[in-house]
Amino acid sequence: MTRTMKLTATALLGLSLALSAAACGDEQAAPSAESSATSVATPPSDRSVPVVPGPKPKSSTATSTETERESTQADAESCGSTKGPDGALQIKLVEGDITCDTAEGVAKEYSPLIATGKPQDVKGWECGPSTTAGELARCTKDSQAFALVP
Repeated sequence: MTRTMKLTATALLGLSLALSAAACGDEQAAPSAESSATSVATPPSDRSVPVVPGPKPKSSTATSTETERESTQADAESCGSTKGPDGALQIKLVEGDITCDTAEGVAKEYSPLIATGKPQDVKGWECGPSTTAGELARCTKDSQAFALVP
């Protein structure tokens, strides 16, 4: 190997070491002991985990409609249970002079149709998804009503 080739090889080796050291960063990139002790952790801006809301807490100032619904559900007469899409559902008499036998008969025919999510006519009763909190479905006829509650 000639002297020129040795000098060239040595220069290339030195240059590659200098570039490697420069690529590792400098003092500004590395946190100092002082700055890491006083820094505040910030949450990531990317929220890739979905947030699922929990139950809504009851406000201390309930409206008359909310109070009415709560008292109606608490005062409702229970008439046993029927099969639902995800297990047993309780039959609760909500309005009118309906008998448990009538409610149970309609609920037995309506329960397989609950999963459709559409209003259904069962024995002259209009049954469908309920908009009242705590009820899965409600059946009404004239001034009578019963609910299916999980």
